[in-house]
Amino acid sequence: MLQLNQLLERFKNLTNSEKVKKQLIVEVLVNNKIPASVSQVSLSKNTLFIKTQPIIKTEVLLKKEIILKQIQKIPGLSIVSNIQ
Repeated sequence: MLQLNQLLERFKNLTNSEKVKKQLIVEVLVNNKIPASVSQVSLSKNTLFIKTQPIIKTEVLLKKEIILKQIQKIPGLSIVSNIQ
């Protein structure tokens, strides 16, 4: 019979799926030359919120369609339909 700590060992490498989604979004933003971090990104329903300086938000809105298409190609993020 296995010890409890041996059974729980397999769960140590699991990550928070929300954190992974945010990291993937940040990678898309950085690839589009928009500085961002995981702490600045949040998801609510179908909307992506980016908490940053107004000048960077303007840059995001200028590239909104391109960024949305790239984010929607990521499995699990296809529901994102708006950026604010």
